[in-house]
Formats: sequence, structure tokens, C-alpha cells
Amino acid sequence: MELLIPELRKPGKGTFKTDARDVRQWIEELPLTNIDKTVTLLEGALDEINSYIMPETERFETLELFARPVAHINDSLKKKYLGRPIPVKGSTLVHAEKSIDLCLRMASGYRILAALLDRKKDAGPQMATAIHRAIRHYSEILISNYQTYTRHPAGIWGDLNALYILAEKHGLAAQVIADIVTPQAAPVTIEDAFKQILLLSLACPYRMRQNEIRQVYDLLTGWAPYSKLLDSGDEDASDYFTCRLDSDEPPAYKALQQMDRTDSYCRFLSTADMATPVNATLSEHRSSRQHIGLPEEKTLQRLLMSWGVMPKRRFTRHRRDDEVQLLHGLDNIHEAIAGVANPTETADDGEVTTIRDSAYLSDPTFEQSTVVNIDWLTGISAGGNGQSADEERAKTFPGSTIRTPEKSSVETWKVQDISAGGYSLLRDSENSSSAQVGELVAISTDSEEDGNSWHLGVIRWMKSTRQGGLELGIEMLAPGARAIQAAICNEKSSIENRMNGFLLPEIRAIGQPATLLLPSLPFRAGCTTTLQQDTGEKRIKLTQQLENTGCFAQFLFAAEKDA
Repeated sequence: MELLIPELRKPGKGTFKTDARDVRQWIEELPLTNIDKTVTLLEGALDEINSYIMPETERFETLELFARPVAHINDSLKKKYLGRPIPVKGSTLVHAEKSIDLCLRMASGYRILAALLDRKKDAGPQMATAIHRAIRHYSEILISNYQTYTRHPAGIWGDLNALYILAEKHGLAAQVIADIVTPQAAPVTIEDAFKQILLLSLACPYRMRQNEIRQVYDLLTGWAPYSKLLDSGDEDASDYFTCRLDSDEPPAYKALQQMDRTDSYCRFLSTADMATPVNATLSEHRSSRQHIGLPEEKTLQRLLMSWGVMPKRRFTRHRRDDEVQLLHGLDNIHEAIAGVANPTETADDGEVTTIRDSAYLSDPTFEQSTVVNIDWLTGISAGGNGQSADEERAKTFPGSTIRTPEKSSVETWKVQDISAGGYSLLRDSENSSSAQVGELVAISTDSEEDGNSWHLGVIRWMKSTRQGGLELGIEMLAPGARAIQAAICNEKSSIENRMNGFLLPEIRAIGQPATLLLPSLPFRAGCTTTLQQDTGEKRIKLTQQLENTGCFAQFLFAAEKDA
């Protein structure tokens, strides 16, 4: 792999002046408050710089002067496209593309410098810095793609791999480089900067929320040294991943590669020691209530799995060609489920409920009627006493407003494939969605949307393409759910303080206990909670938190006298 550079030309009259003093003055005059104009100026200047013949020292100094204003404008652009509906489009897409294009121009400038210095006998420290800066800017491009759930541009991994080859060739992989953009960050070696983006790509970033992607990347600044990048002579059984440095491909599981031959371009990434920093961060997460800058505990646990042995798929996928209705957001779903009759039948003893739902995913454990033990919570479902759904809901949740989900809040998605564990869904590229990774969703295969077939799940990953639209990976949680309202007992249990939630019933066939889905705040394990049901209020204790996605939390619970 070679670092290709464009055909360079001599600067002409009226072109951008690259003398350090002129560049400083030009940068000082940038209208930084006018983002669009500044982006246009920076793009034009970098395009000229990357096409000129100039001394290597002058090129290096010029690029270093551009680093801070480019980083500042990138931060401003991110505020305009992060947290917006996916897939990004319109002005939001323009801002995302400008951010990526700016980083690409900076990466190209440093790549050209590294390639030119490679032709010299004594490259000096400038080459090490140029390689590091190029890797950092290419990494920012990938992060932006991950955060918008889009595919990265072709050639990015090819240049990253070629830059690392160049660092090894000149014995610079272990060279420590300071980052001028974030001076508070600890200096890192070129190899660690390279491993940092390798590990992020292997951490399933499309399964993370936008802020978590950045948090994990920042954590990897200190974690990357715990991994090892080995050549074929150092291969051992603890290496789970391979990197082909002569390709335009990211690292991959070794089990997926043809390993009948190895050569000088083959590297093995050993992640056997990555559990050390992750477990230390998990301990910090559990011992402190302030988690500023840290991902959710569940995300940290998934990192351990993603850097381990390749997982095996539990359920077989089956292609499907139909549509489903989708609701996302805990409150929207609560309106849909609380306002209609639940698809349940009460057993003779009054203590268990049987769910018979042929529309639910065809998991072998659900082929027969599932007995769901809900004990004293039986009776929460509406519509069981000959009253209308609205009347029953008013009785269950006194003082609440009766609403059913508006048509505009129900989205239609195409089913790509289905398994016992969940769905892969596709939404047309013309329509954006405010759905996000970790959010609670309800799926209905009933075109009438009468609520009889709403099933709860959680968005585990997202991917977006201009041609195909937005893809979602949904993990289903349970074949039935009951709408409840809950309040922490140390507060007044008034209507204003009650928060929406769901009871997921026990499924004995697969050993799944009954759990509660509640808002992420203010509920936590150990607190006593009041549940509102049609027979009155019931005090329970949340005994263990199973998951917190940032959009909802899942708890095990017990009646207060049993807690």
C-alpha cells in the first residue's frame, strides 16, 4: 500500500500565501462566528495548500496553524447535526458532510507531507507528527460516520493502514506525539493512536448512542496500550482479530478470515488484556453516582464481549417482505398499551395470565401458550370488566388524560428479516426518524393498530445509507406488557409525580423473571416504589437494575414485605 499524492504545482500570482506569518494573519481574520463562511474559506485554502509545491517545513507549519480553527469549526458543526433525526438530510446532512470534508482535507494535507518526507533519507520528527495527525483526522471522519450511522467513505481504511506501514518502515510506531488540538490529553504513540480507532471499529459503534461513541473513543486513549498489535511471527491463541495493512478494510474477527497464509502485511490484534481497564472503569462506575464522561454500565459490559471471541448467533434469521407499525419512546408506547385491552386471558385461579399471541416471533419456546405469573399484579389490564378501554384506563390511572397514539407518531417500517430474537427493519430514505439506539419501541403487525399486537423491544443498532434509508436492529423483550404508573415512595404519590412504565411478565419456559421498565431517572435499585393499579396502590422494592440504556431502565422487583 502506498500513500498516493495528487500532482502538485507551483503557486501562482494571487494564490493563497503559505508563509507562516501570512497564514497566522489570515487565520486571525477568519469570521469564526459565521460558520458557513469560515468553512468555505478553510476548504478553499486547504484545497490550494494540498495542490502546491512547497518546502516540507513550510507545509508542516501551515497545517499545524490550521489545526485549531478546523477543530473549533468542527465542534460547531457537530452541534448542528448530532442529536437530529436519522437519517440526516437537508441542512443537517450538509453540516455533517462539511465536518467530514474538513477533516478529510486536513488528513490529506498531512498524508501528502508524510509521503513527501518518505522520499527523503532523514525524515526527522516531522514525519512522526504528520503520520499521527493524519491518523487522528481520519479517525474523526470515522467517528462522524459512526455518529450519523452512515458508511465511511472508500479509501479511509486504506490510508490509515498505509500510514501505519509507513510508521513501522521508519521505526516511528513507538514515537510519542502530543496533540496540539487537545493539549490536556496525554501524549500517545502512533501505534496507540492507530489501535485506538481499530478498537473503536471493533466495539460495534453502530450499537451505541451518539455520545457513547465519543466517550468510548476518549476512554480508548488510555485503554489502547493494553492491546497488542503483533506480526505473523508473534501470533498466539489469544489473538481474536486480524488487520490486513494492504487493504482498504477495517480489522475483523480472525475466525472470518482465510488464515492459510500470512505475510508482512498481516497483523494480529490481541485484546486479551483489555478486560483490565474496562473492569477498572466498571468499578468506578458502580462506586460513584457521577458518571460524567462514562458510558452506561451495559455499554461497558458489551465492550468486553465485542473485544472477545466472536459470538455465535442464537437464532436463525429468516427473510421477510412485509410491513410493521412502530412506536418509539416510553410515553408514546404507554398511551398505546394503557388505552386498549391487553391480549390476555385470566386463568381460573386468578393468579396467572396466559398469553396466546400467534403474531409474536416464532421462538420455539413460544410455540405453546406461555404461562405468565404476575401474582398480585393480575388485573392491571384494561377492558376486562365489560367496560370500554377508555373507561378502564381512567379507573386504572385516575386523573390521567385518555389518549391513543396519533397517526403521525406511528411509523411504518419494512421488515428485512426476522428471528426469534428480533427484527431487522428498514425505513425509506425519504423519511427521517427520531428513534435512537437504546430507545424502547413497540412493534405491531396489525394494520388496524388497535393495540392488540404491540410487542416491546429495544433498538440495539442503527445504520443509514443514502440509497437504502435507515436500518434498525430490534431486540424483542417480551411477548406482552402491562402499562403501569410508578412513583418513588419518598415523594408524594400524586398524579404529577407518577411516571409511566411497563410490567414485563415472567416467562417460565425460558427462565425470564417478571421485570419493570421505568424511566432512567429517578428510579434506582434499592428504592421503594409505589405502583398504581386498578385495585389501588402497591408498594414494591426495586431489587436489581438489569439495564439502563439512557432511555429507560429495567429492574427486578419484589413486594415490599418480601424484599
